[in-house]
Amino acid sequence: MYKIFLCFRYLTRKGIVLFPVLAVWLCVMMLIIVNSIMTGFVNRVRDAGRSLMGDVVIQSDSMAGFPYYRQLQKRLALLPQVKASTPVISGYGLFNLPEFQVNTGVQVMGVEAGSESKVSSFGSSLFWQYKAPMQAVADLRGVGFPTTRAKLLAYAQKRLLAAAKTEEARQQHYANLKPIGNHAWFAAIRQHWQVIAHEDYQQAVYKENRADRDLRMVQALPNEAFSSAAALRQALVPKAPSFAPPPQAASRYMTGADEPKNGCVIGVDLGLYKRDRFGHYHRPPGVRFSPVIITMVPVTMKATLAQPQSRRFVIVDDSRTRVYAVDSKTVYIPFHVAQKMAFMQRQDLLSGGVRPGRCSEIQVLVRHDSREANILAARKAIAHVVHQLQLLHPQMEIAGIRVRTWDQVQAEYIRAVDNERNMITFLLGLMSLVVVIVIFLIFYMLVRDKTRDIGIIKAIGGSEEGVGVIFLLYGMLISSAGALLGLITGVWFVRNDNWIHDHILWRIFGISIWNRKIYVFSKIPDQIDPHAVMWIVIFAILAGLFGALIPAILAARQDPVEALRYE
Repeated sequence: MYKIFLCFRYLTRKGIVLFPVLAVWLCVMMLIIVNSIMTGFVNRVRDAGRSLMGDVVIQSDSMAGFPYYRQLQKRLALLPQVKASTPVISGYGLFNLPEFQVNTGVQVMGVEAGSESKVSSFGSSLFWQYKAPMQAVADLRGVGFPTTRAKLLAYAQKRLLAAAKTEEARQQHYANLKPIGNHAWFAAIRQHWQVIAHEDYQQAVYKENRADRDLRMVQALPNEAFSSAAALRQALVPKAPSFAPPPQAASRYMTGADEPKNGCVIGVDLGLYKRDRFGHYHRPPGVRFSPVIITMVPVTMKATLAQPQSRRFVIVDDSRTRVYAVDSKTVYIPFHVAQKMAFMQRQDLLSGGVRPGRCSEIQVLVRHDSREANILAARKAIAHVVHQLQLLHPQMEIAGIRVRTWDQVQAEYIRAVDNERNMITFLLGLMSLVVVIVIFLIFYMLVRDKTRDIGIIKAIGGSEEGVGVIFLLYGMLISSAGALLGLITGVWFVRNDNWIHDHILWRIFGISIWNRKIYVFSKIPDQIDPHAVMWIVIFAILAGLFGALIPAILAARQDPVEALRYE
């Protein structure tokens, strides 16, 4: 009992113990923040990478693709592990947008919009066919359900009017800002105020455009009642994505003959949209439904280049997969059109035979894919089906078909991000060894300061083990107190890191660490790994015990007579 009493007495009476508590607090908080943000970043990269291609990918090493893909899909559908599959054609091309004088090289992806959405996140990556309706549902929740179209219309008009007033006020405030004189000592501060005012104006414009978009969607709704937000979402979001130009696209063209028959989807980072510091894309009204010319260079079965093929398309939507390398270089077109442009369609040969149609890859979605073991087992079964089909059609072996899981396809990229996370955590862990040193030094000073107390404890019957336990328990209390404070503040900081960054660091101090114009993700990751946090707290407590170990041994071995004579 006396051990606990002395521990709490030392803890409350000695101000010097605040330093090891502070050291443990800061180190635990720092490790939790860094590990959570880096882990969240790695998880988002993994999720984004996996959503691009499903769980298993059947790819050809040849740019000319591989044949008999429809037969392969039918056989895959018989496997109990396979939920869905879709063919994809991939090739290099040229993207030409005459109205905006944009001409750039792109990767052309030919996909079947419906089946691709079942395997990957293609459907949910589309702005006008998915994200904009979902935003409208979120904005209109305040109307209350059940509701009618008339109530939704009135609510949307009210929101648009309020957004327009805010935009007008922000615009007036920004216009009234006086020019900055170079001679003023606070010119930098005033410059930051003007940047903030301009950003507030941009945000007001963004919200006004969003409110206007919501109103237009409500106006297109049928005159009926909506029982819930789910019912409204079902009415606004198309059942399946499509490349077909919507009816309003015809207004851009003089006659129906001028309008391209096929639509295309562009990557959101292709360079046509501006992205502000908050991660919002500002879409000029003239980009959508604009005619574009896409050129593909076919590759023959003999690995030679064929005559480039060009076709006109109309931009019907844009896609954001959250992978910049994809969103900045990819244009999606219908599968059957890409197949003809790449000379991969079924062809009748002059010799009387038939050359089967080809594709570049088949993406597969696996059932019960929550565990990696299930995906690996499915990959093995799919590889066996591919091998059996190759035995029937030797032409497939020439294409060099490989069956890999999604993480095997992107292993190099994901491994690099993982290594960065582990390296930063390791370096910060080494820096945190200062906790052990601080606790050791302070406890060494406490042992010297409490030499007479140690002698008294031993003189009245205290054992060496008892004296050692006092200081070990003392160290555990200090590290536990610091770890608890670090746990609370670290979790709170991670949960509120975006608010702290935008409203304190940027708006007050002008410090921008996470610029949404540069980073792929619009928000700083705020995911907390409970297991990692638990181990950080455990190691912090063990560090306190380890730092107090040597001083505790020294205190336990002191001679009581010499300790009582200590001055």
